[in-house]
Amino acid sequence: MREVFLDEDTIYAPITPNVHSAVSVIRISGERSIEVVDRIFRGKKRVKDMKTHTLAYGYIVDDNGEKVDDVIVSVMRAPHSYTGEDVIEISCHGNPLIVARIMELLKREGLRMALPGEFTKRSVLNGKLDLIQAEAVNSLIMSRNISNLKISRHILDGRLSDKINEVKNNLLNLLAYLEVLVDHPEEDLAERNWSYIEDVITNSINTLSDLIEKSKNSKFFVEGLKICIAGKTNAGKSSLMNALIGEDRSIVSSIPGTTRDVVKEIISIEGVPVSIFDTAGIRKAIDPVEQEGIRRTIRSIETSDVVVLTFDLSSSLSEEDSIVIDTIKEYARSKNIFVALNKVDVFGINLAPTTVGEDFDNNSELKKAVDNVLNFIRLNGVDVVEHFLVSAKEGIGIKMLARRIVGSVIGDVESEVNNILINNERHKQLLEDIISSLKESYESARDRMSEEFIAIGIRDALSYIGEMVGEVTTEDLMDTIFRNFCVGK
Repeated sequence: MREVFLDEDTIYAPITPNVHSAVSVIRISGERSIEVVDRIFRGKKRVKDMKTHTLAYGYIVDDNGEKVDDVIVSVMRAPHSYTGEDVIEISCHGNPLIVARIMELLKREGLRMALPGEFTKRSVLNGKLDLIQAEAVNSLIMSRNISNLKISRHILDGRLSDKINEVKNNLLNLLAYLEVLVDHPEEDLAERNWSYIEDVITNSINTLSDLIEKSKNSKFFVEGLKICIAGKTNAGKSSLMNALIGEDRSIVSSIPGTTRDVVKEIISIEGVPVSIFDTAGIRKAIDPVEQEGIRRTIRSIETSDVVVLTFDLSSSLSEEDSIVIDTIKEYARSKNIFVALNKVDVFGINLAPTTVGEDFDNNSELKKAVDNVLNFIRLNGVDVVEHFLVSAKEGIGIKMLARRIVGSVIGDVESEVNNILINNERHKQLLEDIISSLKESYESARDRMSEEFIAIGIRDALSYIGEMVGEVTTEDLMDTIFRNFCVGK
């Protein structure tokens, strides 16, 4: 495994968007940063004389001494900087032409443009951040919702690293104990402290397994919760989608088969990003275009986390409803299925009932329609998480439906966000590799095998931990991770 060596070049890059704005900032990092900026800066203070974490006002000048722009220069001396190196940040007016002129001067001084993520990469190589925290930096920048932002913040603050390092230290102590036994083979195997050996391994497995279990919902905060609205034609699917997103996105018509393709919208419910798919009505179709729409509906059902099965309470059950149920049974077996019993406004309901309420109990016609649909679903063997009385047209029950879907699938969002410490597939895979290695060691200990065999899995686990935090790595791995960063970070 090749080691990664720190590039000694002094690098620069704009760390603000290169657009017209009030202020732009250029970051320079490396051993020549202070020397170079001192040559192109004119102010009351020389950059080389400035103390760490101080500012100075002045001008950047070109080779002819002509003013390029008036600027604020910030000095952060090693090791007390983001990268652990000498860092200068130049704040200038936010004109891309000015930024380009300043960077051209830096280039002429022999500095080079930073690669994507190179500042953070240097921070890792200089021990300012571990690799877990570095990846959290990118996640923090790229987060598209508040919940994932909070998760990334927890990881950047070191909460995951602390747990991993705690496991690492316990395994290192155990490995040291095992190696002492290897050096003293005259000791009887029966005299080994088997309780200590097994407890360390078991506790480590439990700690890491708990991290994975508590983070199982992280995909919903990173990728979003996918909700497919399905049902027969004219059940009110498009109206339901419009009500959920709060705008007229899908075309609503009394003509059956209006929706021919899957319509997607992304919204936030309880702080969770949600992709909602309005689909073509499921029925026997002759029209090739409608047939393709139904095929796309089935694909949407298969790839979604939740299916909202929509029924029109104002119409009688028909053969089309049976086709819908058969489709759901075939393609949504493992999905969370919710039922939206739509058009309750037709029955004179004007409040916002959920599943049972006073309005429902006192309305025999509505109660009969609901019972017919629920019995039909039950008799056909479809398991439903929950059903809701709604009116997409009047907005009745819509907010409750949305909240309950998120609550049923994810649980308490705030609690989940505080528990989740893994929002990165690389980390999850490495944790699973660590656990697998530790299980092999535990089996060796349980079978009272010699310490050499027990130590094999422990060493493998420590190697995976090193890869996770960045102690054991390669140039290829680092390049893969940091190429996804923006330039300037």
